[in-house]
Amino acid sequence: MKKFDFNINGNDFHVYIKSIDGNIAEIEVNGTPYTVTLNQEVKVSKTPILVRKEVPTTPSNMNVADKFNPVPSNQKPSSTVIKSPLPGNILRINVKEGDTFKEGDVLLVMESMKMENNILAERNGKIVKVCVSVGKAVLQDEVLFEIE
Repeated sequence: MKKFDFNINGNDFHVYIKSIDGNIAEIEVNGTPYTVTLNQEVKVSKTPILVRKEVPTTPSNMNVADKFNPVPSNQKPSSTVIKSPLPGNILRINVKEGDTFKEGDVLLVMESMKMENNILAERNGKIVKVCVSVGKAVLQDEVLFEIE
């Protein structure tokens, strides 16, 4: 379980605590096993300890979008996607492949958490591909449409 190294009056002691059950501890000192009675019960945290790992970051002068988007900023991508903002079921699809739409148009209606949610166009464009059908259950971030 845990290992401790002690130096008492010039003598080295290597102590392994194998287990603690209430106020009884099974330990090993310099290779010799012992059963020890503790004066009081050791309080052991039942809540797991969260260890946070450092997340790599990018320098503040670097645009993260440039790192992941190889398309030059003066050239628009030929096709992009509209993803589901939340999990749910598709109730209505208001567009089909080849349709053009304007910013703010309702492209699709989906039910999530017993509420109808309108999926709106964020810009003008054209539907290249409809990736879902009425009645389909979708997950968050699942592709609904390919647009240009």
